[in-house]
Amino acid sequence: MAICNITCWNDADFIRGFVYETADTPPVPIDLTGNTMRMGIRHRAEDVTEEMLLTTENGGLSITDAPNGKFTLWITHAQLLELPLGDYEHSLIRSTATGLQLRIWSGSLTVNAGPSRGNNT
Repeated sequence: MAICNITCWNDADFIRGFVYETADTPPVPIDLTGNTMRMGIRHRAEDVTEEMLLTTENGGLSITDAPNGKFTLWITHAQLLELPLGDYEHSLIRSTATGLQLRIWSGSLTVNAGPSRGNNT
């Protein structure tokens, strides 16, 4: 399983593109056609409260080129301002058209104070 540690600042959107591919040499893209994705964020994985949820349905994740395994993660500036500063745990789950739930990665998310976030935050 892959580890994806993310560091972001709350004065701007966090947008990153990814390619989901095999560990083969050379890597082969994994087709995401008909899939959805879900990324839950909690202070600790065992916590009941989910601090943020990013999905293909709510726009936090977008499959941009399904046959070539390409997708984008987008955490908005507004979402980052509402999330308390600190460290979180997350996992990214892929749901296939047949109902399989497959983990793409897990890791940490660190939210830092951004110096350009405005006067009221």
